[in-house]
Amino acid sequence: MTIDRAGEYTKMSLSSSKLKSSYQNLLHDVQTLFPKVDQKLVLDILHLEGMYKDWEGSVMLKVVYPAGTNLEAKKELIFKRYQRVPSMEEDRMLRFKVMRMYINELDKLLIDDPQIEYVTGSATLTPSDAYSA
Repeated sequence: MTIDRAGEYTKMSLSSSKLKSSYQNLLHDVQTLFPKVDQKLVLDILHLEGMYKDWEGSVMLKVVYPAGTNLEAKKELIFKRYQRVPSMEEDRMLRFKVMRMYINELDKLLIDDPQIEYVTGSATLTPSDAYSA
């Protein structure tokens, strides 16, 4: 039995091309479906949610609002929704740690608060109350 190296490399090349294409499609979908969210944050949440079925959704969010937004009212809404008191960073950003921030909850946050201009932050495997990120 002989191994056709050219055919073997072609198959590997097709596999890697397909994988790269799928990844590019995923990035495009993230940008299209979550245009107000940092791509890395969405990908990190998807990764942790998909790889660890018992992941608790530990996410540090930084939510940016347009200038002139009443951030005190936004802080109250976040407290009511997540039982967390966000800190103000800069003049338009609220920062808070939240549990159970899965991709569907991030989607709901954006739908419920159309004033959100941009969301960034970090998702971690283990929960921590420390405000690092």
